[in-house]
Amino acid sequence: MIRKDFGDVRGNDIFPYISRCTLDIMGATAMDQKFDSQRKKDTPYLRDVSKTCEIIQFRAVRPWLWPDFIFHLTLTGQKFKSLMTTLHNFTDSVIKKRKTMSPVLDNDTASGSVDEIYWHGKRRLAFLDLLLTAQQNPENNLTDADIREEVDTFMFEGHDTTSASLGWTTYLLGRHPQYQVKVHEELDRIFKGDKRRAVTTKDLSEMKYLEMCIKEALRLFPSVPYFSRKISTDLVLDETHTIPAGSNVVITLMPMHRNPTTFPDPETYLPDRFLSENAAKRHPMAYIPFSAGPRNCIGQKFALMEEKVILANLFRNFKVEALDSLDKITVMTEVVTRPKNGFRVRLIER
Repeated sequence: MIRKDFGDVRGNDIFPYISRCTLDIMGATAMDQKFDSQRKKDTPYLRDVSKTCEIIQFRAVRPWLWPDFIFHLTLTGQKFKSLMTTLHNFTDSVIKKRKTMSPVLDNDTASGSVDEIYWHGKRRLAFLDLLLTAQQNPENNLTDADIREEVDTFMFEGHDTTSASLGWTTYLLGRHPQYQVKVHEELDRIFKGDKRRAVTTKDLSEMKYLEMCIKEALRLFPSVPYFSRKISTDLVLDETHTIPAGSNVVITLMPMHRNPTTFPDPETYLPDRFLSENAAKRHPMAYIPFSAGPRNCIGQKFALMEEKVILANLFRNFKVEALDSLDKITVMTEVVTRPKNGFRVRLIER
């Protein structure tokens, strides 16, 4: 499919393909559901999630819609409620179905830890299965509604954000062939020219340069462009400025990640910024694409592994040419940082 759609000299937008790929991965790992969206293309779940994110962004920039009682009176609010009901009903149905398999879970958990069950192949557990296993312990006090919230969060947060990071990394490597060559060399060394072998955890640990390329893409285009925190104690900025305790603040990552004091020549894509000796010179909070502290992204390790697997399969099979210069890409900093009109690329078989 990808060979047919991207061989033309005019290229094609790779972003929808990446989005459908990550949805299939998230469906399998979060709920053990096979969406098969890469073949079907028009997936109701993906369509509803996309519409929901659009409404969230629409509401976020209109303060008069922040109060729930006003928002739910609008047509947009009613549409949002309908979408959320549909998505919740889908997750509830999956939970109900998986709970019928609880005897299997009981037998598995009786003979080993969750890690042993997962890694030794007695039965592959999805994220949902782990939550259902935890629910069997009354001390955890997990309701079905709690589990649904966790699974929906995993799906929502893990799909769009990872798609964005993959898209920007692919685009930037497609615009910088000198770095893409190094990625090819690293992958050729790891896989010894085998383009079909499955990626192992050992392989992932050896993809040092590819990881640097991903991190530099996240510096320039963080998947989540901003996040908020509530200040617990007075925060003194300088002699004349103090943020009082109890204030809500928004941290915007693009200006922070492009601070020339911390990142010289900040607008340039330079993966070597993340060589260990260079990263060690920076303040640990100067680069926080997954936020930081006790409320940081719990899925960041999973996301990085997922991105390495996808990019390794892409770049060991193809040379990527990004056909549009950055000044022609309209960057949208909404719920996620994405290109308004996608990424037009051409794939050349290696």
